[in-house]
Amino acid sequence: MSTCMFLLDRQHERFVVIESRDHSIYRPHGYDAARKLGLAHRYSYGTQWLDNPELRDRVWTIQATTNPALAEVVSGLDIDGGTWLAFHRGTGVYSRIFTEEPTPAEFTSPSGLPIDCATAESARDAVELLETRLLPALGDSAKLPGFHLLIADPHDAFVVAFDGRDSVTTTALADGRPHVLTATGPAADDQFGKRIQDQAEKAQAPTEKLISWAPWLSAYTSADTDAPDYEDESWLADTYSAIRPPYRDTPDADRYKNVALFPVTDPSQAAWTKSVSIYAAGTTGAELFAYNERQLFDYQPLPTEVRHMGFPTTPDDFFVVIATENS
Repeated sequence: MSTCMFLLDRQHERFVVIESRDHSIYRPHGYDAARKLGLAHRYSYGTQWLDNPELRDRVWTIQATTNPALAEVVSGLDIDGGTWLAFHRGTGVYSRIFTEEPTPAEFTSPSGLPIDCATAESARDAVELLETRLLPALGDSAKLPGFHLLIADPHDAFVVAFDGRDSVTTTALADGRPHVLTATGPAADDQFGKRIQDQAEKAQAPTEKLISWAPWLSAYTSADTDAPDYEDESWLADTYSAIRPPYRDTPDADRYKNVALFPVTDPSQAAWTKSVSIYAAGTTGAELFAYNERQLFDYQPLPTEVRHMGFPTTPDDFFVVIATENS
């Protein structure tokens, strides 16, 4: 259960996006994933696949493993060796994948596809790569779960959807207004997504300057005015905010409830928002990338007080990876 909010501004040749990733609390990601994978170069976001070539053998891709553009591709890192997010520093091409459920054992993880897309020369080229080569590359040797993939640059924005069988469809998104995307697709008919989108439309759009993200960050992280407190039994993670403290991720009637009030016996069924990132691309490529993340190790207890969880509320809560002189 993850979310992203983004805006394409063709007039000023800019694309901006804020995204959050929910996952099992104890699942390693970023630096901890690099440590457990035994990588020599360990960081949460960077040129992972250039600096650690062994990752190229861990995740299925269409063609990225041999592409020299990897030298400019920055990505996150998951414990499977793939990623949910990647972008190219020079072209500004950005890709963020959403899958509705964790990848079943009999399926191949699609977490290499953001790398494939980020190595393309443009968002349009990345879309063409998926439309023409995804199904032939799968053939009879691999089976991917369904996904939605946001692909954008300062000129175009698309959502490519794969149904998990034999259909790849592309939706071109209008510029000049915010959009919200979740694991189930564009949030046009989702009350939660529409609320965030409405708030973003009232806020000034961010630029490559870190401080300019305050209005959008407030729109993205604020809870619904009618939302119950996290300590209330009626609180639900999928309803009130894009930034979510620990909740049950279980296939039952108590899914999305406060995991402290409705405990689980399997620690992997406790989830929260593990990371939040902001990104801006313009005429010179990637202009700003910054992130905020949480690492909880398996010997640490589940946190119960939201104020101690380190969720971002201002631009100062982000660690900057890429910035221009104007940022």
